Amino acid sequence: MDFRPDETQQVITRLAAEVVAGADSPERLWKDLGQAGLLTPDLGIFETTLVLTEMARRAMVVPALRIDGSAVTIVDPQDQDPSLVRLDAAFQAEPHPYAVAAACALGDGALAGALDLTTAHVRTREQFGRPIATFQAVAQQIADVYIASRTLHLAVLSACWRLGTGRPAGDDLAVAAQWLTAEAPPAARTCHHLHGGLGLMIDYPLHRHTAMIRAMSRFLGGSEHALSRLADRCVPLPDEAGGSPCSSN
Repeated sequence: MDFRPDETQQVITRLAAEVVAGADSPERLWKDLGQAGLLTPDLGIFETTLVLTEMARRAMVVPALRIDGSAVTIVDPQDQDPSLVRLDAAFQAEPHPYAVAAACALGDGALAGALDLTTAHVRTREQFGRPIATFQAVAQQIADVYIASRTLHLAVLSACWRLGTGRPAGDDLAVAAQWLTAEAPPAARTCHHLHGGLGLMIDYPLHRHTAMIRAMSRFLGGSEHALSRLADRCVPLPDEAGGSPCSSN
């Protein structure tokens, strides 16, 4: 299975990176993306997630839709005397696979951007007359962030590629969501730790990367929920006949 971006998709990634780098405001960004042909529905699912990843790498503002859940009544049709339980619809709905893919792509880009900022910082920040990147403890921590970022990127690419090519993507999306919710937040905290006080400055962009990672993690339900969803796909419930471990073909 080769889900590496092809030549056209690599061009889209580079173009998106150039557009994002040249935009000085969200309004200008959307105008430039539209003029570059990167906002058309014909772009494709996989290609769209590549654009989202590049946007999140720079922690750019993206559109959001907020809706209020409406109360619903759950009734067991087999129960002659049902007990009514009112639940908020938001707790019953599962995110659309496209929404999960987009959230994972944004989280992927946000963590990659945080890694870029942190790598540049530890290379130039000096203590005791040398860059802090030369200290073993710092090198080990930045290596952990790199591993988390690259593994998340691999999981997101796999899930989005399968979704974009019409292949079953549920298992891969569950893996990507679990990795994002479980590994990206602590990796972002490490980035802040390595930045020291600079990471808390409002005029330094690291906090925007962290905010995006947290927002996407909450959207996906958090690490425990994501792990539970992944386990449901991998391990058959006791009353289910048959079943097989989760896999990608």
